[in-house]
Amino acid sequence: MSKSLQLGKLPNHILKNLLKNLPNFGKEIIIPPGVGLDAAGLSIEGKLFAMTTDPITFTSKSIGKYAVCVNVNDIACLGCQPLWFSSVILLPKGTQENYLYELWHELNAELKEFGIQSIGGHCEVTEQVSAPVIVGQLIGKAVNEKFFDPREIKPGDKILLWRGVAIEGTALLAAERFSALSHYIMPAQLETMQSLIDEPGICIWPAAKVILDLPGVIALHDPTEGGVATALHEMADASGCGLQIEASKVPILSETQQLAEVLKFDPLGLLASGSLLIACRPEAEASIIARLKGERVGQLGEFIAENDRILYREGVAQTLPRFDQDELIKALKTRI
Repeated sequence: MSKSLQLGKLPNHILKNLLKNLPNFGKEIIIPPGVGLDAAGLSIEGKLFAMTTDPITFTSKSIGKYAVCVNVNDIACLGCQPLWFSSVILLPKGTQENYLYELWHELNAELKEFGIQSIGGHCEVTEQVSAPVIVGQLIGKAVNEKFFDPREIKPGDKILLWRGVAIEGTALLAAERFSALSHYIMPAQLETMQSLIDEPGICIWPAAKVILDLPGVIALHDPTEGGVATALHEMADASGCGLQIEASKVPILSETQQLAEVLKFDPLGLLASGSLLIACRPEAEASIIARLKGERVGQLGEFIAENDRILYREGVAQTLPRFDQDELIKALKTRI
């Protein structure tokens, strides 16, 4: 009997089944669709370009800004400068004209911030959505005429995490469950948690752009749904390697830990946009940390030859959890 699909992005085992028989029509496709691959990598007339598409569906606040950021993140993970953007904007019946103008202004202000040109798209009001939805598409060009590619990861390569987790999930939970949480956490603290979405924000370009030229940087990955744990699995899937991670080295935000204690979720599985996983050769680890000075960088562990996915907690080895459904969805429903 066929199962109903869960809320959230598709589980990786289903995604693998969908992608396994895709035809390849040309040598222009350098990085094809795949689990753990943030964007497509294309070679066109000797120049390297990345292309991605990503929606905003978890929130209706500041979706113009977020639609740009999440697509910039994917392009950055291939080592590319974001350049050209288009979008599909779906608005529910009853949307006020002023809202559309505000959304359009927000979207274009964010594009201007990154120096990205809008090149088209589509907008309509439809009864098929109950809240505004933006699906963005972005094209970028390789900065150093090469792609970062997780398929080039080897056993012994190191895994770093820039910034603590989970910025986006924490901000969304503080906003969506503000009333219930205010019985356990001071409202001023919850407002501070909500502000994480703007400062430090969810864009990883500030980190990516300063390490693009460093030798020994192999791959970048943007942890989103399923949190940093699922993103680590995706990097391992793409590389064909296993990995071993030290739980105490994962920089978990104190705000995230506070919410986890109340809402009973695992921070490793919470929506984690705003942080960046970096795979590198061992000799590059110190220079990457130096470039990212002033930011938290966790030295999580390394890739291994075996296909095991090991998480060490207080010296005890266990299987690294994988979250086919983001812990955000569970936390939104947890009774407190």
